[in-house]
Amino acid sequence: MAGIRLHVRVDDEQAQDALQAVMQRMSDPRPAFRDAGEYMQRVVDDRFRGEHDPDGQPWQDLAPLTWTKKRNDKILTERGGPGLRGSIHYRTSRTALEQGTDKIYAAIHQLGGIIRTRNAQIQIPARQYLGFSDGNAAEVSRILYRHAFERRR
Repeated sequence: MAGIRLHVRVDDEQAQDALQAVMQRMSDPRPAFRDAGEYMQRVVDDRFRGEHDPDGQPWQDLAPLTWTKKRNDKILTERGGPGLRGSIHYRTSRTALEQGTDKIYAAIHQLGGIIRTRNAQIQIPARQYLGFSDGNAAEVSRILYRHAFERRR
């Protein structure tokens, strides 16, 4: 072969070491998931306090009849017991972070729908309290990144 010959040798030892460190730190992602879960708990609490969905849109107001039956002036919140707001928790495993509630009535408030009684049909609007905004997704990504790539002291 005539001309110039170029020989390139790639030393990937540092990259391999860095990758090994990330794999070691994330071998059990539960601490990262716990931090993300705590963050999302604060987010949901803020949504109840501010009465808005993940995108910051206000929840639809209650019907006038519903206001007459309430014991306070907050949407999706009642006095006594943990109620919906207090029932929202997260759980972690080696593969997942889940946030939700075991309250039977939670889905109708999150998704909206129709409740049929003997005498009426009641339309319940969606008032989303769970979910991710773009900002929430970015913050959870930052939390996971810190756990994966930043050395702990």
